[in-house]
Amino acid sequence: MGPEINIDSIRAFEKQIEQGAGDVIQLRRARNSLLNISTRVPPEVLGYIFRWNITPEGDFGGLRIGSYNFLLVCHHWFKVASRTPELWSFWGNTLRQWSQRYQRSGTAPLDLVLSQYHDMGGTKDIHFDEPLRDALRDRAARDTIRCIHLEGWDTDLLRSIVSSLTPGGEGIRYSSVESVIITDDDLDISDFLTHHHFPKLRHLRLFATTKISIWDHLVAHSAALTTLSLVVGGLSTAPTTSQLLSILASNPQLRSLGLSRSMIPHDDGGGSKLRVPLHHLKNLYLNGDFHPVLRLLDRLDHPVTMDQIGVTVFDCTAEEISGILGPCLQDYIRRDHRFQNALGILASSSPYSISVDGIIITDANGPTLSLTRRPPSLTFGAMPKDQLTPEALDKLSTDLAAYIPGEHVVCFDGNMRLDAVKQIIAVMPKIQELHLFNATLSDRFLQLDPYGPLANAKLLPSLRYLHLEDINDNDWCPLIPYLAHQTSGGQVVSLRITGKPVHVCPPVVESIKDLVQEFILELTLVEGCSLCLSQEDEKRIDDDEDRWSICDLGKEHQYRPWVDDYGF
Repeated sequence: MGPEINIDSIRAFEKQIEQGAGDVIQLRRARNSLLNISTRVPPEVLGYIFRWNITPEGDFGGLRIGSYNFLLVCHHWFKVASRTPELWSFWGNTLRQWSQRYQRSGTAPLDLVLSQYHDMGGTKDIHFDEPLRDALRDRAARDTIRCIHLEGWDTDLLRSIVSSLTPGGEGIRYSSVESVIITDDDLDISDFLTHHHFPKLRHLRLFATTKISIWDHLVAHSAALTTLSLVVGGLSTAPTTSQLLSILASNPQLRSLGLSRSMIPHDDGGGSKLRVPLHHLKNLYLNGDFHPVLRLLDRLDHPVTMDQIGVTVFDCTAEEISGILGPCLQDYIRRDHRFQNALGILASSSPYSISVDGIIITDANGPTLSLTRRPPSLTFGAMPKDQLTPEALDKLSTDLAAYIPGEHVVCFDGNMRLDAVKQIIAVMPKIQELHLFNATLSDRFLQLDPYGPLANAKLLPSLRYLHLEDINDNDWCPLIPYLAHQTSGGQVVSLRITGKPVHVCPPVVESIKDLVQEFILELTLVEGCSLCLSQEDEKRIDDDEDRWSICDLGKEHQYRPWVDDYGF
């Protein structure tokens, strides 16, 4: 048996360890007190940083994983967090999080967010019970709700929530709500909106039902809107032109305006032709029937320079598109000086649309261009009332492109047929980047008519980067002479091929690599052709002279004649 255990000595050592641990904690706190984050950042600023760390990003952002870990950093941080009520006024963004956090809610204004996209565990076992309902009613009665963002949940639940926020048996109450975003096209929010005066309401986005007209009420009881978005859906009582223009006139600080199809009114605006001044407007999105959209555009007195303009019209003829939208597009480009440096164009005929983006082109000292997009972005789209042929759609793209100053275009994306693309880019000699969708590598690919007046000219004299996406066939023969033609004279071009699976023979790849600065192939290669036979396959068909010669000679046999025919 070993020596006896000295219990007293062990207890003495444990006491020293505890004292030492306490000393270490005090030393660490003293050290942390000397850190810049503790000595130079005021508690209220540090608390704001904490709040920024946990509150939602965007409209329906979720709580970040580990968003409350700052509580564990040090005693000072924990003390600041404990004394920052804003941290405890966010209940989360699912009903489960609401039920877990509402009892710890502070007195700071509540950001009331509910989003099904962050409900990872589901809500089958979670209910909007009476205690939670009472807490919400109390918040509404004390006017301590700042944001109401309800999105993507079942209508019955949202109806119960909105009912809890709506005062009953009272007149119009003042509300400190700054943001209302509701996206449920079966939810009627008429009572909630008409029972409040919204002097602080800055953001209003509705994808919900209004069974009674709320628009005259909003004219009289909102004046601070900076964002207004009325989305097509259940808004069964849409505003008239007069009501809409009155709302815009009563909110002169508006920065973002979005109206979709059913929100484009059809009356004459009360007969008045006065323009509504929107001098702070930065983003404009209109989507609806052709003539009402244009009439509304004509009534808005917005700044010449805006960051984003998006106009999409329906139920129009081909003549209306080219004859009215074309000059309108040209006018925006002409008036905004930011379009005068470099333009990027997206032209599409399936479905028909055309857009113009301001683009800065920089050379990143690499094989491809570095595109840094900056405002403005100008998009004009149209959907004709009748089905148009591919030829008619291509002509519309060509007609609209004629209103764009070709000398400023440096980037072009399009999925039109190749003949229409050639017609457009023929007057755009400064294109450096070309992106084609659904291209067919036909004879004289991206080359001018050999019998025309510009037979010996290059279609794209400034091209540096070519991107082909979803090539329609596997006939690569026309690509080789085009690249040889394009790079003749020392021009440097890079090629990227992406999209649906195709077959590319190794000899073709080698030929392309010899003609471009860099070749990027990002697609699934389909196996099998006479140029790509394995050794065993070759042995089985060694009596076939033609196929053997193709495999043996590779590109010289099949591709060299194409180069010779064009004199390269």
